[in-house]
Amino acid sequence: CCIYYLNAGIKKSTSESKTVQRKTENKKTERVSFKLINSSDKTISLLIPSVMNPNLSPNSSSGVDLKIGQKIFFKKGMKKYVLLEVDERIIEGSSIDVVPILKERMAALGL
Repeated sequence: CCIYYLNAGIKKSTSESKTVQRKTENKKTERVSFKLINSSDKTISLLIPSVMNPNLSPNSSSGVDLKIGQKIFFKKGMKKYVLLEVDERIIEGSSIDVVPILKERMAALGL
């Protein structure tokens, strides 16, 4: 399908956050299949708790099938940070380029 970028820094109003949280609680058993793309020339190490710990090779993709609410982490040094959380914005069969999300998260975290 198409590559799109999730805005990892979306800020929601309190009422909107509660609505999204309720929707997520109701969809905990729902899953979505999509591809994680590494469009860079460097390996990206990810952690997906209770699922796998993929190393995305340079210029590659990895298919995943994850539950709504599942968090995907990236490693920087010995620490791990949330890269993104699987939610309703991810379209079944889509491809997500991890590089711009990673850059945005690292900048937001001051890394």
